[in-house]
Amino acid sequence: MNRFETKPIDSRRLSRRQLIQLGAASLCCWMFSPIQTAASALPEDLEMVAHIPQLGGREDPLLVFRDFVSDPDAEIENHIRLQLGQRKDLLDLLKKKIEFKSHVKLSLDDMQVRLMFVPHLLDDHTIAYHRYCIDIVDYFFELIQTDNFYDAITIPSASYPQVADTGKSAFLVHRLAKAYRVVCRFSAESGRSVKFKVSGSAFSNHLGAVDLEIEVQAAGQYGLTRKPFTIWQNDTENLYSLLAIPLEETLHFYLGQSTDRQIAACLADQPPANLGDVRQMANEWMAVEESVVGGLVKGILDQYCSRYSGMPAAWQASDAAVPDLHRYRYREKGLHLVERLGYREAIGLYMDSPSAFKERLFHSNGA
Repeated sequence: MNRFETKPIDSRRLSRRQLIQLGAASLCCWMFSPIQTAASALPEDLEMVAHIPQLGGREDPLLVFRDFVSDPDAEIENHIRLQLGQRKDLLDLLKKKIEFKSHVKLSLDDMQVRLMFVPHLLDDHTIAYHRYCIDIVDYFFELIQTDNFYDAITIPSASYPQVADTGKSAFLVHRLAKAYRVVCRFSAESGRSVKFKVSGSAFSNHLGAVDLEIEVQAAGQYGLTRKPFTIWQNDTENLYSLLAIPLEETLHFYLGQSTDRQIAACLADQPPANLGDVRQMANEWMAVEESVVGGLVKGILDQYCSRYSGMPAAWQASDAAVPDLHRYRYREKGLHLVERLGYREAIGLYMDSPSAFKERLFHSNGA
């Protein structure tokens, strides 16, 4: 699924056109037992999990996770910009309409995103991965001697799974899809502009995500929030990524508390001129957060897997290379720093002061 449509719109009002219509579905949701009573992962579960990357992907059935809401989704923004860059016919039309000379500015307004998912097959592989996710999460909280903040780690099999009112919720799905509708404004140096209504859908490449969202509360005032849920996909050919997902996103929830306080302090000390400045500042600190998370995931996973003498051989051969993405630009440095500090000191340093961790990140030998 990868659809993209554009349509000129009247600048005085927005037309309503829904790209994807999904029938009403039962609100019931099948779940495993509460995480407190789930059995720990066993070596045979890990052997079963090791086969998941070989099973291949499915694109249906598509169920609704959440209806359209305003959502400044960075992945969808990048997707739209890429798609528009490939539309020579549309760009030629824009040249005629706004008569731009050398530069044209694209802004995305009123982005709305609908989350959908392909559910898991309820088989032995799914059960094994569910037990692993519970076990690695419990293992992390035991290491840092902190209470588990998840209300539930569940596997939805029907539309509109319920998000916990308290704590955090984790949902295991096979694939995550996003439908979107957004207003694209193209502006020339002359001040002339034209709007297009863009809608489409695409499968998400983010196997898991705990995203930082920025909202304008008032003129010059901004709020930072993170959704109280995370969605974990298993559609990957990389075993390391599959094993890392629950630990990585749990770390983002935990360490993100400190990151958000750091960003808020920076906003108070240096009030930004506009929303773009806020996003730039937030993106920089999120890259620092990614650096410590990457280092911790590798160290803790290594320690976790060392408990099992029968660990699948595929684990040793899996690829733990840092993805070539801008948000991971400091991860290599983070791997080295966390290795030297150890996971306890690295977590303590970051939770106490992300700025102190950042200073160590760029001034330590070998970082």
